[in-house]
Amino acid sequence: MDKNTNTSGQLSDKDVIARTAALWKYNPVPESPEPYPESVCKAAFSDGFEVIGAAVRGKKHKHEGTNCDDGFAFDFADGNVIGVVADGAGSKAFSRIGARAACDAVVKYVKARLDAIKRDTPDYRERLGMSLESAEFGAVCSKIAGMLRDSYAEAFAAVEAAYEKRRDNPEFEQALGRKPELKDFSCTLLAAAVIPVETENGREYLTAAVQLGDGMIASVDENAAFASALTMLGAADSGSFAGETEFLTSEQTRSAESLMSRTKIRRGKMTSLMLMSDGVADDYYPNNPQLLRLAADLKLNGIMPIDGAEGDTDIAVPEPAAYPWVNDSDVSYALQYAKNVMNECGLTLEQLWDNKQVQKKASLAAFGTVHEKEPQEMLKVWLDNYAERGSFDDRTLLIIKLKD
Repeated sequence: MDKNTNTSGQLSDKDVIARTAALWKYNPVPESPEPYPESVCKAAFSDGFEVIGAAVRGKKHKHEGTNCDDGFAFDFADGNVIGVVADGAGSKAFSRIGARAACDAVVKYVKARLDAIKRDTPDYRERLGMSLESAEFGAVCSKIAGMLRDSYAEAFAAVEAAYEKRRDNPEFEQALGRKPELKDFSCTLLAAAVIPVETENGREYLTAAVQLGDGMIASVDENAAFASALTMLGAADSGSFAGETEFLTSEQTRSAESLMSRTKIRRGKMTSLMLMSDGVADDYYPNNPQLLRLAADLKLNGIMPIDGAEGDTDIAVPEPAAYPWVNDSDVSYALQYAKNVMNECGLTLEQLWDNKQVQKKASLAAFGTVHEKEPQEMLKVWLDNYAERGSFDDRTLLIIKLKD
């Protein structure tokens, strides 16, 4: 029997994807006020960090001829890095504008506050490397957490300012058939700050994260055992009803109590931190441990390095799979899927994670395929083309890679 068909005779995910991939139609970004680009990707290097990010318009948005609603931003401050991802509410016409305004506001605010913390407490990084039970660690850690929570007020103020700037604009009113309202700029918001510190166990990273709405924030340690390689630093939450998402424009979710419950602090070893919109997170559910499958996909497709892959393996691996690109059905991008490698090789996710030789042998590079030379460009190609059953939303992924 075909490995891609189960014993009940039902089509597998791979079969369904192969049959439905060509059904999606492409319509360009519409002529609308402040349209969002088809895709965006960026990269930067600083002080031991490499940050890459990309946002692409989802299949449903392309099919319907609507804008991408996601946004992301990042920056560096005093050897630290700040990353933010926002997903505009799909039912709100100008949520993309709110998402971008919120991301930019958080980065600007956190960068300024980190500079202020350094002026007030020059040895703050040394204190963050002390015992987790020490008063010195606790005091600075509270400042970092409070800084990140306070940035959400700045983000809301930026969204509100974006709304105020446009509410009497006839172009925006014409697009809606009514005057814009604040809720038309609604978005989720995921933010994190990463600070390298020296501890008695060597170099570690203090990560503070706040998540409002769906999506996910997670850290990965390539050098840890599978069971401890993934740490969740967020929780996808919802509103009062199933499928309802919380947004920054909701006063209740911006309360100090609400944001405190959404704040996660971690200090430890890691090799990367990922922030993503639900368009990616939902494709890797349950996120724990499936975000390690995401990390494996990133390695297989040349976006993240495959370290420690000395030697070879006799295990036969599947060839990369290619499906029609939504933008142009005559074009296809061959991509490798950890799920296919596991199925064809009879491996569990843990076994694939531990077997670097199989990862290397199954990678795009091993098949002589290189779509883009720069990792952020390859990330964009991968986000825009990987096929997952039931996946059609905008996709945004921001990766903070640690170089040392």
